[in-house]
Amino acid sequence: MSILVDRLFLLIIPACMLLLGAMLVGCWLVQRRQSYLLWVATSYSLVGSALAWQSLLAPEGLDRWAVVTGVMYLFGAWCFARGMAGYYSVSARPRLGVLIGAVVLLALYYYSRVEVSLWMRMLWLNAGLGLLQLLPAAGILRRRLPADGLERAMYWSYVVFAINTSIRPLLSLAMGSMGQNAAWFSSYWLMVLATTVLFALLFSMLLLANTVRDAMTALRAERNMDPLTNLLNRRAFQEAAEPLLRDARLGPWTLLIGDIDHFKRINDTWGHAHGDHVLQTVAGALTQQVRNDDLVARFGGEEFVLLLRTDLASAESIAQRIRTQLSEDKSLLPDGDRMTISFGIAPIADQTQLSATLSRADSLLYQAKQAGRDRVYVARPPNETQTS
Repeated sequence: MSILVDRLFLLIIPACMLLLGAMLVGCWLVQRRQSYLLWVATSYSLVGSALAWQSLLAPEGLDRWAVVTGVMYLFGAWCFARGMAGYYSVSARPRLGVLIGAVVLLALYYYSRVEVSLWMRMLWLNAGLGLLQLLPAAGILRRRLPADGLERAMYWSYVVFAINTSIRPLLSLAMGSMGQNAAWFSSYWLMVLATTVLFALLFSMLLLANTVRDAMTALRAERNMDPLTNLLNRRAFQEAAEPLLRDARLGPWTLLIGDIDHFKRINDTWGHAHGDHVLQTVAGALTQQVRNDDLVARFGGEEFVLLLRTDLASAESIAQRIRTQLSEDKSLLPDGDRMTISFGIAPIADQTQLSATLSRADSLLYQAKQAGRDRVYVARPPNETQTS
């Protein structure tokens, strides 16, 4: 009875692994784009099942089922590596994973059927598990370092656990019994269960925290960005402009409103798909001509707004370069037709003048359209006339 109770107690930790896997599956059902959650859930389920099986086996059964449980552990470790690789969009190196798995399984077979040695099986299995888990580690670092504290904590917890997995038989020996008797194996097995479930809990919390953060960031980007041009939309532009204009140390600021000339004719003549291509090309030209701290937005239709940290003269030069670049691009419209754009430009002092300056620049844009289009109209002193 006591042995049965002890074994049932040992099943608590595998059950926790299976519950964590089920939780991650539930999260994946909510966010199906995050397929890495499913890979990590599969890993937890395989490892939890193997731990439960071995916890219930009699000592002699460990030899008989060593290869089968080895397959479960090894594939579980690779699934975990595949989940990490999916999160960072790198390769989990499946061919190398198959090679490592095959070598370890051959060793498990040899030391369970030919020359029976529990100690050698543990060394081979743990070394293989650690190597499999570390397969995407170098690719992650080559691609990009973890961006913030939360992501770094997740990455390094994964690396530390993979290294710990590889050397834990040696750690167990260093901590106490140097023999291979039943008492030693029992203490080793308890260490395996404890470190595995503690890491699984820690990593799951970090993974879910990063997933929620990434989902919120994506939602914010969808809310703030125009999906066609990847520029700010009207609301995001105003939210970003106000704190910039509020800072007196920045500036001067100039506001530009640009509008593609005869855009309706482009859509009607060559179709909306070509019109979308023109909008994307214009967006690219605008972003090429500005600096990182400038704002570029699509206000709707064919109208674009730029907030540039520069004076009127420099802003006019930028608008002229954009206008020239687009009008000289013979590939934009079929049959060699020219695509042109008009601008209205006005200075802005602070965030309280944003709406008024938008109206003023829009009025100047209207004047440029009325004067024949393909022009840049700038707010001038009363005694100075427009020249372009």
